Amino acid sequence: MDVFEAIRTTRAMRRLDPYKQVAESDIVRLVDAAMRGPNGGNTQPVRCVIVTDPDLKLRLGEIYRDCWNYFRGSYVDDSTLAEQAQRVVRSGDHLGEHMGESPVIIVVCARDAHPASVYPGIQNLLLAGRALGLGTTLTTVHTRREEDVRRLLGIPGDVKTYALIPVGYPTGRWGEAPRRPVDEVTYWNGWRVMRGSSEQAADSVSR
Repeated sequence: MDVFEAIRTTRAMRRLDPYKQVAESDIVRLVDAAMRGPNGGNTQPVRCVIVTDPDLKLRLGEIYRDCWNYFRGSYVDDSTLAEQAQRVVRSGDHLGEHMGESPVIIVVCARDAHPASVYPGIQNLLLAGRALGLGTTLTTVHTRREEDVRRLLGIPGDVKTYALIPVGYPTGRWGEAPRRPVDEVTYWNGWRVMRGSSEQAADSVSR
């Protein structure tokens, strides 16, 4: 798959087929992609805990559901929420109820690491999932009960969990999430200087 197509069409896939298993070789490829993300000083701090045991997934799913139910109120109580955002909440509700049924759950961890050395690798993992036809979602709401996650999975207390990522074959369709056009978000040679105005400014200065 072309890398630009993967970038355009990688989106949160929260509805996964619980009956279609993910090959171990593909899980290894996802982790390998994550390890190849940029990180400060090539310290390679990222560690991945792969959860496939049904009981562990169920218990991890219960923790996640509790955390999601806590945070979802801030969305549901907002009467101005746009329809698109409401769809995201409904999708989040589905994941909250079914996280423990995901074929694989990956917990991304690191010790003494700056987030800038962790999240680029996570993005690599998501893109690799798209290339393999695997749905993924970057979630962090579990951190409300991070100590419970650590205890469940035997993660040392000085190791931070940066993301919880369900992995599986999506039941929905791939597609491009709506994004602002480049011209609306790009400034040239200064804040709030659009391309045309920067050229005009440069021309006036040269005179």
